[in-house]
Parts: sequence; structure tokens; C-alpha cells
Amino acid sequence: MQKKKLNIDINEILIIVIASLVLGFFLSLQTRWPILSIEPLNFLSMFFFSLLMLLVFVFSQKFIAWKLDCKTKTKLLSFRRYWFRPLTEHGKAEFPFEFPAWLILPIILFFISGGWIKWLAILNFDVKPKATRIRRRWQELTEADIGKIAIAGPISVLILGIIIRALGFNSLAIICIWLALLALIPIGLGFKILISSRILWFFVFILTILILLLMRIAGTFTTVVMALILAAIATIAYYILYEQ
Repeated sequence: MQKKKLNIDINEILIIVIASLVLGFFLSLQTRWPILSIEPLNFLSMFFFSLLMLLVFVFSQKFIAWKLDCKTKTKLLSFRRYWFRPLTEHGKAEFPFEFPAWLILPIILFFISGGWIKWLAILNFDVKPKATRIRRRWQELTEADIGKIAIAGPISVLILGIIIRALGFNSLAIICIWLALLALIPIGLGFKILISSRILWFFVFILTILILLLMRIAGTFTTVVMALILAAIATIAYYILYEQ
């Protein structure tokens, strides 16, 4: 019997390092308009913290993929299609190249918001079944399978943020939870989660927002308990009003 392995290749490691450099740059960028500055020590600390976050993010997804007999390929957030349908009868609503949203989106939002919005969700993934899954009767990947893999990333950094908050590092905890929230927005990764299960997406999205808000005024345990209760209530209401 072939033993299942949790694999990551050198290209994926390079992508994670590049993404960590991008996040480290924007997280350490200080704004005193019109002057922008970066302290080298702050950049290094944000780089290594971003590396930790993204490693947790990626390996949690790879673990779920491994449990489902699938293999993920981590990549930077990019896309070709910029609209749902062709804008003309013969044209295609696509760029002639892979649009580098992983770089352009953080830059645009940073300057539009005056440095307030720092877009951190710059990773995505492709997934395919392993040979062990192909030999099964049900070999095709479902949207539910992809959704389970995708949501593992936001949930893992959300938990990381809660742990860091409990240790007393509030500002770092906020960064983790902010990454989790941005990863749930239906662009790239978040869209995979949304189409797999609107209920699951809604619950985790509301939970993340509540934790981000409540942690500013309450202790860690109280924040988590209250957020879970309120998110559950909101999800039940959403289901009754819109899904039944």
C-alpha cells in the first residue's frame, strides 16, 4: 500500500517567501503623507511573522488536501477573467495575460485608503486528485472538497491569531485575523469557499468579523465564546431568511 505524503516543492516555497516579502513590506510601511518610510528591523520582523502566518495557512490546506487524497499547488493570486461574461458578442472578458492581483491589489488599496487597508490575501491554489483517489469509484473532486481545503487556511490563521492574542501580542493577533477575513472575501480563495457552501462561508466570515471587533474590548475567552454564539445566531437567521 502506497504511503500518503504531505508534499511541498521548491516553487511553492519560493512563492511563500515572495508573498512573505510583499506582506512584510506593506505591514512595515509607515505613512506620514506624503512621506513613506520603512525601518529595516521592522521589515525583518514583519517578514518573518508573515512567513509564519503563510506557512500555517498553506500547510493547513495541504493537510486537508492530503486527508482527501488530493494535492494542492500553492500560487500567487492572479486571474485572467475580469468579468463573468463577454462584453461583446465576439470578445472575451479576459486579460491576454495573468493579471498579478497579488501585487496590484495591495498597492491600489494601500494608496486609495491612505495606507489604512493592507491587503494580505495574496495566495491561492490549484488542486488535483492523487493516484490513490483516482483508483476509487468517486474520484472527481467536488466543490465541497475544494471548499474544505480552501477554508482550512483562514480558519488556521484565525486560530493562530486567537493563540497569539492569549499570549498578549494584540497587534500581531489582529494581523492574523485580518488575513483570515481578507482570505474569505470572494476573490480567488474566498470564491472557492463561497461556491462550495454559502452557509459555511457566511458563518466563518461573520465569526471572523466578530472576533476582530470583540477582541478590542473583551478578553480572549469571552471574545471567542461571544463570537461563536453571535455567529451561530446570525447564520441561523441567514438560513431561515435566504436559504430555505
